[in-house]
Amino acid sequence: MRKLTLIIMVLIGVISCVDNKLKNERALFIQKLEAFNFLSKYHHQLHIMIGEDEGDGNQALKQFRQGIISINNFELIPIKKALNKIDYYSGPESENVLKLDYLVDYYQSGLSMQIEAMLRGYGYLNVVPMDSALILYDRVSN
Repeated sequence: MRKLTLIIMVLIGVISCVDNKLKNERALFIQKLEAFNFLSKYHHQLHIMIGEDEGDGNQALKQFRQGIISINNFELIPIKKALNKIDYYSGPESENVLKLDYLVDYYQSGLSMQIEAMLRGYGYLNVVPMDSALILYDRVSN
């Protein structure tokens, strides 16, 4: 009877740990995906600020700031830190604006690779459409 109780307790522990691991991994996946989508949505504002696209650099900076304030995502900490170095928009040649653009370019690429890597770890080897990445993750991780 003691052995049976011990076996049941071990099984419950193992099952709960596996389930918890998947929930934590899913939360991590969601954070990466949300950060990627945020950077995709606001990338145009950066291109305005560095002069690659037409528009008002001050307004673009304001929009980027408002956007990042509205999202609580630990993946965006380096972006927030770089953005905080820009007190005001001083033109497309601003060193801190250029550094932010470089950071976002590489960071967004890195997030894309991490998202695809997590899916590849479950055997999904196709190009990942980011608008349905969470659906794919839920499908392949179960």
